[in-house]
Amino acid sequence: MSFALAPEHATGQYLGVFGLGAGLAEALGPGLLIVLCITWGRPGWYVVGALFALTGLAAPLAVRWAQRHQGAHPMHIESPLKELAA
Repeated sequence: MSFALAPEHATGQYLGVFGLGAGLAEALGPGLLIVLCITWGRPGWYVVGALFALTGLAAPLAVRWAQRHQGAHPMHIESPLKELAA
């Protein structure tokens, strides 16, 4: 998904932005977890759980929106087991 919605001429740029997001998560994630889970205790864990749930719910909606507005074709993921069985 990190490059499936990118135009063919801009795949590298899209992957670069995707990498920035992953790097940001690695840099800010531990500090955020310390503040929420250790400082806030149980309510902090509820906040972390809610963030994960909201992110999981928002991701498919964001992909569908991007496919509609960029003219992308739906992604078809085939199982590698099909090739092994043939």
